[in-house]
Amino acid sequence: MVTHTDDQSLDTAFINRTPTLFVYVKIPVNPHHRADPFHQRENELALILQNQDAGSVIGWGESVSDAGHDGTQHLMHQRIDITTINLDITRHALRTALTQLAVPPGTEIHYTEAETMLMDVYSRDDWRLHVPCL
Repeated sequence: MVTHTDDQSLDTAFINRTPTLFVYVKIPVNPHHRADPFHQRENELALILQNQDAGSVIGWGESVSDAGHDGTQHLMHQRIDITTINLDITRHALRTALTQLAVPPGTEIHYTEAETMLMDVYSRDDWRLHVPCL
């Protein structure tokens, strides 16, 4: 058995591999509400993306505020992490699905395009596209 370990042989193993891209969704949460303990929205979104071959939900979690003067924190966003090989298809599917799932205004889809961090932002039945992240 011959094993090649030089740089040239390693390069050929990845020539035809499609890059996996990372996208995440930030859904604002009312500070007086608890997160969904059953992750219903994430599960529904995962099924929609899977059925449309538009990416895979790989995880989710909550973002909390900085600690207040009394040390308490509150829930600010629900985050959903997604991988895809086609950013345009995934962004379109996410915008449609998130609108159908009745997400609140301020929901964001974050992605990188041409080495620039961008987001699509939902505001009252409309999406602003390609907004630069600050």
